[in-house]
Amino acid sequence: MAKTFSYLLVGVEIFPVEIETVLGNGFSGLNILGLGTEATRDMRERVRSALESTGISIPARRVVVNITPNELIKMSRIPFSQLDFAVAASIIYALFEEQENQQSLCAPEKEFLAGELSLSGQLKEVQNALIYESALSQEKESMCLCLPKANNNMSENDNLQFYATLLEWLNKRKMKDINVQKNKEKLSDKKISIIKNQLQFFEKSSFFVSDIEENILLLMKNPKVCISLLAAAFGNHHILVAGEPGIGKSFSLQKIPQFLIPLNQKEQLEVKLIHSLSGSVKRPFRSPHHSATPAALVGGSSLKPGEVSLAHCGVLFLDELAEFSSPSLESLREPLDAGEVFLSRAGGSIRYPAKFILCATTNPCPCGFLFSKTKPCRCHPKESRKYLQKISGPLLDRFCLQVWLDPHCDVMQQDVFSQYLFKIIENGKLKDFSYHFVNTKINYLNGSYNDDTVFDMKNLIKKNEKILSLSLRGQDKIISVLQTFHAIFPEIICDENFLESVLSYRILDKMFLQKNIF
Repeated sequence: MAKTFSYLLVGVEIFPVEIETVLGNGFSGLNILGLGTEATRDMRERVRSALESTGISIPARRVVVNITPNELIKMSRIPFSQLDFAVAASIIYALFEEQENQQSLCAPEKEFLAGELSLSGQLKEVQNALIYESALSQEKESMCLCLPKANNNMSENDNLQFYATLLEWLNKRKMKDINVQKNKEKLSDKKISIIKNQLQFFEKSSFFVSDIEENILLLMKNPKVCISLLAAAFGNHHILVAGEPGIGKSFSLQKIPQFLIPLNQKEQLEVKLIHSLSGSVKRPFRSPHHSATPAALVGGSSLKPGEVSLAHCGVLFLDELAEFSSPSLESLREPLDAGEVFLSRAGGSIRYPAKFILCATTNPCPCGFLFSKTKPCRCHPKESRKYLQKISGPLLDRFCLQVWLDPHCDVMQQDVFSQYLFKIIENGKLKDFSYHFVNTKINYLNGSYNDDTVFDMKNLIKKNEKILSLSLRGQDKIISVLQTFHAIFPEIICDENFLESVLSYRILDKMFLQKNIF
């Protein structure tokens, strides 16, 4: 019995596949087990023709190929054609094992193959080849991975081999001195070192720091939203900004990608798998129209990723949140908590990651002047209530930052964070502040950032529990926001004034309650 291996991508999860081939007695023919009828028929004809073009004829015997795990049969939209190479190789190994006094093939200990075969035996380019790069990093045993030569643009690895045709692979296996290199260094350690080097590069990068500095100066016309974006980007907090029309809500929130640390290697791989891209990528910024359905946001009937998964490791921007339908908004609640989406349909079940920052804007009513100090609201109270009731209480509670932008707020009456940032700008120390922001964020990602004030923050919230009237989720959100503000502004003492200033960045739920929205 001959055995080869391959991989299949289901969603963004990698499944190892085992291909076994035996030659037996009985009615002659090529029988492939483990796939659906249509996939089996197509693969059988491609493999048979490719073998004949390579100079190998299937004998008049019963050739049985078994593909496991069999659970993959029920899955739809999986490119089973990528198993052609592995199936053909398994058949070749089985044929050479049966031939006595013939030249044997020299095979690696564990060989993974992937690629679709043409009828002439050419190997076609593999789509989503990054799954194999990810598989190499996860494989603990020594292995050899064979891919089409068209995928030769992948990162260098001793265990990778590329072939243009099935015949080229066969000739290589006939060589007695085949060189199957073993990776002496653990790939996991190598990957960690690459990530550390990349983080050190970001730490020294003056370009990214100057970009942050430039955007802070641009947004300091309204310091409330500037500091909100800094906090959201640092702590990956979901943010909702409300205010009058035309005061710059959408313009400001669209700047949040400028404050995000570039993707590390692991995040790049996850984003590439979802978007099926190659090369370096930026953090995704998705901005669906307010007519988007729940299937468009979370995932559709075809098991394709929705907007929440396409925004993984990036930003999902929902402009005019109250214009979205209630079912669409309610479908976001589970992904916001779990950080992933499970799509179950008749074709199978797929998991997609969905860790993103939700940034949203909204007007307080259809005319936009419900809480305005200068213009009267033209809406009937029932209209305003119906408008904002689309944003349910549980959904609003999931926003760590709930900011009200007041265009007429006096600069001198700003919170302690705004005053602190103004002093930094006046003293010409904004670049130092930007470096501190980047370096602290990098240390936070590395797990090397220690905050000894968490206990004090919990006691501070417990002391003011009755006044705050927060839910358990709300208390947890406030603690995380307190930690974020303390990391960004370590020189400000964490006392009741500090807590009061932080709470001013989570005020919309109380404003809506005053108008009996919920």
